[in-house]
Amino acid sequence: MGIELRHFPLDALYIGGNYRTAMSAPGLEELTESIRHSGLIQPITVRPLAEPVEGKYFALVAGARRYAAHERAGLPTILCNVREMSAQQAEEARLIENVQRENPHPADEAVAVGKLSENGATYQEIASRLGKPLRWVAQRKAVSQLVGTWLRALRADKLTLAAAEELARWPQAVQARLAAENYKNQRDATLSESTVKYWLQSETHILSAAPWGLYDANLYPQAGACATCPKRSSCAGVLFEQPGKGKDSCLDKGCWGVKLARRTALAIKENSTDQQPAYLLSSRSYETPAGALSPGRYEVSKKKKGTVAGVFIDGPQQAHAVRILLVGLSAAAQKNHQEAQQEARRKRLTQQATKSVLAGRVVVLLGQPDEEGGQVRRVLLGEAITERLLHHRTALDELVLAHLVRDWKWSVMLDKTRKALRGDEYRQWVRAQVQATAPTEEVLTRLLLYVLAHHDLSSEYNDQQQKVVTLLNRPELTQGLAEAAQDRLAQQYDPLTLRARS
Repeated sequence: MGIELRHFPLDALYIGGNYRTAMSAPGLEELTESIRHSGLIQPITVRPLAEPVEGKYFALVAGARRYAAHERAGLPTILCNVREMSAQQAEEARLIENVQRENPHPADEAVAVGKLSENGATYQEIASRLGKPLRWVAQRKAVSQLVGTWLRALRADKLTLAAAEELARWPQAVQARLAAENYKNQRDATLSESTVKYWLQSETHILSAAPWGLYDANLYPQAGACATCPKRSSCAGVLFEQPGKGKDSCLDKGCWGVKLARRTALAIKENSTDQQPAYLLSSRSYETPAGALSPGRYEVSKKKKGTVAGVFIDGPQQAHAVRILLVGLSAAAQKNHQEAQQEARRKRLTQQATKSVLAGRVVVLLGQPDEEGGQVRRVLLGEAITERLLHHRTALDELVLAHLVRDWKWSVMLDKTRKALRGDEYRQWVRAQVQATAPTEEVLTRLLLYVLAHHDLSSEYNDQQQKVVTLLNRPELTQGLAEAAQDRLAQQYDPLTLRARS
């Protein structure tokens, strides 16, 4: 790479793309005074841009603190090493320079290591270039993939590095749930590793104890088979201690709960007949679930003759079927219990049959070629759009709304109006916007696809756009993505302050 030493005006340099966002105020002030009185000892490094950005032809590679100190000192120009290098080479040089000169914030290190890894560098290559152990690289990469709440907490020193590394071992779904359940009550304190481990102690489940086959991919199709799931302790990597303490464990309590509930329902169905539904068994002596037998009302038996089928619906044996002897129930009580279960089954099946008939009738209306059929299709398309926009929400995603205002001419809602609308009123406003801007089936279909592509733009936990890209499998969607994202960011926000441009 060619090197040239030049002075540049501060406002002639493009600063976007510098990964370092955390700077010590006292340290920056000390550097400012040093430069003001003694000058700049080490020039900053810049590189020429293939295309100008914001009218600037050179971009900062390394030296963000020195640049900021020049600004604070009121100096008009700064001495620069000009080097020919690619964006990836610049990113690597920036990380190496900062790590070796003054250790940056762990959150910034993590983001930078994550970027190097995304650019194709292996852990071994990153470790060699930075002079760091493989474990350090692996930990920083894992920390870079923390959900936004925890990464921001680390950057704000509200989460210790050890606590961040502990969280980083777990799936993002677990991280997001812990943030929602716990972080809002802890914002005034710095969270330690011991606190995080306390939260996580009930998260693991030993896979060998699962009451379903570990290769069963049909129990919960969205999650797939446990044996091939990445959310296992054995997939945490050799550079991390195993959360399961040597035994392969499930790290996603939510997924485990769904599978356990489904396996329980299947066990009840498999052990029931029209004449004799399976008894529901509880392990609780107090607050026994409705319709279930408490432990004093049954005895587990190995015999089949004279016993009935039962399925545990809670406790360590949940979803396991056993043969039981009924205790303390008269013949009349047993009959009443069976009749109650039979009636509950009848109600459930009647409800399913009713819903099936209604769905079939709606389908008939949808297939009609006249205006009545068109009206039905427009109503349901509009409702599908409304449901997608407000899925698990009380109000629209603000970034999605901004796109709808820009691209579909939706009305701009004033803050006062937005705060006044609640529940059904807000939903009615969304329906009215859909009807006003998409009056035909063709336009409604385009709007529905638009909403699917823009769903949850502001969400830190759901990357809908990546799911769409994976589904479409079109390489042109990801070509030059990082550069385009940086350009969009620079257009919308000031690169130094990250304030939105007017």
